[in-house]
Amino acid sequence: MPLFSILADSIASTRKKSEKIRLLADYFRSRGVDEAAQAAIFLSGRVFPAWEERTLQAGGSLLWRALAEVSGKPDVALTAAYRKFGDMGLAGEELLAAKESSGATLSLADLAAAFDQIARSSGAAQKLPIIVDLLRRAAPVEAKYIIKIISGDLRIGLRESLVEEAIAAAFGAKLAEVQRANMLLGDIAETLRLAAAHALGSAQMRIFHPVGFMLASPAQSPQEAFSYFSHAQVQVQVEDKYDGIRAQAHVDSATGPNVRIFSRTLDEISPSFPELVPALRAFPEPVVLDGEILAWSGSTNQALPFSELQKRLGRKKVSESLVRGVPVVYMVFDILFAGGRLTLEEPLAQRRQILEQLFAAVPEGSFSSEQLIELEGPQGKLVFEPAVTTAGSPRVLLAPCVQAHSAEHLAELFEQAR
Repeated sequence: MPLFSILADSIASTRKKSEKIRLLADYFRSRGVDEAAQAAIFLSGRVFPAWEERTLQAGGSLLWRALAEVSGKPDVALTAAYRKFGDMGLAGEELLAAKESSGATLSLADLAAAFDQIARSSGAAQKLPIIVDLLRRAAPVEAKYIIKIISGDLRIGLRESLVEEAIAAAFGAKLAEVQRANMLLGDIAETLRLAAAHALGSAQMRIFHPVGFMLASPAQSPQEAFSYFSHAQVQVQVEDKYDGIRAQAHVDSATGPNVRIFSRTLDEISPSFPELVPALRAFPEPVVLDGEILAWSGSTNQALPFSELQKRLGRKKVSESLVRGVPVVYMVFDILFAGGRLTLEEPLAQRRQILEQLFAAVPEGSFSSEQLIELEGPQGKLVFEPAVTTAGSPRVLLAPCVQAHSAEHLAELFEQAR
């Protein structure tokens, strides 16, 4: 923990990206693999790897109480320190500056074990003594970073992408290989371990663990957009941009009817859209799909404004009336895993063929909203029939795709979409 704190202070003191990467790479090379891997998680601004759904559930008020107990300072002193820095970590370092050393040493492994204990504890009464113990054992500068990590606000000018660059520099790996492994695994620590073992190519996608989303890049004109496809054999495929929320669906009905839907932040949102789960179970093989959740009118067979979908966002549980009032569909436009293999690195045209074949293999009507929908309610699971107005409408759709033959044709398609 002392060396980690020194590293974090050094990174915070420089604005040069190259210097941050150098400091990180030197640290990764100088420490044992397990310590470097744990540090990579913390330096990415996380407590646990991205794929894990665990959280500490330890907010600012709990940290405030822990600081008050360890520092012995009154509330007015805590308030003054926080106002001075606008950062609870820095405030904690100052408040604990006069604290006598406990003589104990705190390692990153100790910190990870304590975080695991906090995550497994329920309620502030159980979590508080664990945080208090950490702060009592820590030096003031270490306490600063413990608080920052717990609060999820490291503030040292570091992003996960820089940690990836440092891993590549530390172990002589290609940055693209590091990025690919981290995207597939959702675990910067495991990525570092593979880089250290020169085994990044062995990274495998784990179904039900979301991967990083691929994002689009804007083009200023049809001519610029078309220029990316310079080879005659490459098809220029054109799809609409949908006004909903990006979602990744992991489906494996072979292990029991298993479906999990993840947002762009890699959070599971399946309970928010219960009508999509039974529809996605229609796929006969394990797949990972990329697409957009849209508010949808079954009567007109078209997307509703995003303002309608907003009524359903931010809800872990939805009511029957909301499911009926704002129906949704999952518009699929890409496939990341199928046939027991990763498809990410296949050409888009080939991925599209796989998607079309996959949809063709699903029996007609299997995506229909006529299926029963389960909701969690005060009485447990509530099962009901969907609204009559959307009965028969598919809940899962394959995004339409057309080919553009020239920049002028692309401009025409764009005008039609507008």
